[in-house]
Amino acid sequence: MPPNESPPVTLADPPRRQWSRTIVVVATAGVTALIGVGVWLFSPSELGELEPPPDLASYAYVDGVVSEVAMPSITLEAFEPVSGEDSVTFEVRDADARYFDVIHLRAHSSIGLPTRVYYEDDGERIWAVYKEDAPANSGGEG
Repeated sequence: MPPNESPPVTLADPPRRQWSRTIVVVATAGVTALIGVGVWLFSPSELGELEPPPDLASYAYVDGVVSEVAMPSITLEAFEPVSGEDSVTFEVRDADARYFDVIHLRAHSSIGLPTRVYYEDDGERIWAVYKEDAPANSGGEG
């Protein structure tokens, strides 16, 4: 080799670290569990679609984002004030509870989807009568 030349450099693949079998199994189980929870949380209720009360048009309604679901009460951060308040806590009567899918409401709460609540104010309490997805949310009822 001439004196001014350096020895040739051979490039080889760098050593690869093998993933341990335990890490692969745990990661696969974790991803599968997350997908399962997501499907369960956002899938339609087993109850199917309930028809709204026949006199729904006679009730006032407000659109907003559900901030807390603790049946028999629901707290909504209203887009417009109700009785002067932006944060409204509705009570749900036993007869109206079938219209309030807790899982669906919690899903709305967790990702901030707008919800429309039809209600009746008797002067002492504000009673939630029915809920649906707000039209600005989906363009339809839900």
